Amino acid sequence: MTEDQNRRTFLRVAGSTGAVGLAGLAGCSGGGGSEGSGDTATEGGDESTAGGGTTGSADSGMDTITLGGSMSLTGDNADLGKLYKDAYELTIQRINDNGGVEAGDGNTYELEMVLRDDGTDASTSKSIYQELIDRENIDYLLGPYSSTVTLPASAVAAQNQKPMVEGGGASPEIFAQGNEWIFGLLPTANKYAKSYIDMCLAQDTTPESIAILAEDGTFSQSTAEGARNKIENTDLELVVDQTFPSGTSDLSTNLGRVRDAGADILLLCAHQKHNIILANQMESQGVNVDAAMGTVGSLNESFKDEVGANGDYMYGPSSWAVNADFEDPVYGATGDFVSAIEENYDYTPDYHSAAGEAVIMTFVDAFQNVSEVTPTAVRDHIRQAEFSTVYGTVSFDDTGVINKNMLVYQWQPDPGLQITYPENVAQSSPIYPMPDWSER
Repeated sequence: MTEDQNRRTFLRVAGSTGAVGLAGLAGCSGGGGSEGSGDTATEGGDESTAGGGTTGSADSGMDTITLGGSMSLTGDNADLGKLYKDAYELTIQRINDNGGVEAGDGNTYELEMVLRDDGTDASTSKSIYQELIDRENIDYLLGPYSSTVTLPASAVAAQNQKPMVEGGGASPEIFAQGNEWIFGLLPTANKYAKSYIDMCLAQDTTPESIAILAEDGTFSQSTAEGARNKIENTDLELVVDQTFPSGTSDLSTNLGRVRDAGADILLLCAHQKHNIILANQMESQGVNVDAAMGTVGSLNESFKDEVGANGDYMYGPSSWAVNADFEDPVYGATGDFVSAIEENYDYTPDYHSAAGEAVIMTFVDAFQNVSEVTPTAVRDHIRQAEFSTVYGTVSFDDTGVINKNMLVYQWQPDPGLQITYPENVAQSSPIYPMPDWSER
């Protein structure tokens, strides 16, 4: 079977936003070429080619259910948006290749996807979701990336009474609105730094002071607030607590304050763009701390490719371990998912990827277990569901949040990215303190 036959995908670009669509994916089970391979690629054209509404008919004649959403496919967060897109795409392909979804209503459905580019812009994302609902008649929503975008997008879901499952927004504010239509697969942002602080305090030479640099976005501010609350219950002294604009490309002044304050450990509450800036400017500013962690985007291969050796010894949090062994109905187990992503897209997945797979599987589990496939029935099932995915056991609390804690990873010169905390799952001990720049 040819690569084109095996991955029938198409890319559409309409106006200022692009869309990735998956339709009628049938072929060899488990196959697939690299990202972007396919037998149809068009620009512009009629929006109705996206698969229409929530239900319809695929080329195979089977009924279809369409999942729709927006994602950061361009801009500063495109590297992270790609992780979700790839996980969605491959998981949907695998499901359809294996016969589709046998729903609780007695019908079998193929899945389709409409995923449009929002550039991590909240206004653009809101417009996309409203259009998907109004024009495409899509009932089942894949959430966007970043808390700043997810919060207003989730309001669209609530106003239109459509279930939204997301793996890219972690601010507690998203789940504090009484919104019964939103479900999140990431631990809330206030948990992101806690394990890192615990790890540092568990070392033989414990830190006495900490510096926090936080982007002014919703997620990062929630992360910083969670860290401050944690610090209040320790003997750590908060010697620097600075907020910077999301659009900044220079952290030198902030890092100068960290250096001059003599902070023992550093916490950056921000996304990948700022983690790259931090890794490069820590050296130029002579910032020698015992440990430094960036909350999002510091664990991706694209981050390490960008910063090279400057990324050595950096820490990052994760809600998932690449060496975990969870059962999954589509891939078999976590390791099989890791291998599939590596083979199809030529990178090792991280927790964004695994959460993306779990987003799709949350809907699939609901479709399989409801007697009538409707938004309300699907929402009600998700609220009380418990099932296994490559991401682990998925179940949601009363506010719609998964119950997970964060692991801590570190980029080590040899053997590379390693889980360092908690000890019961650690692959390596943390290299603590980090060597000074003059010793590297």
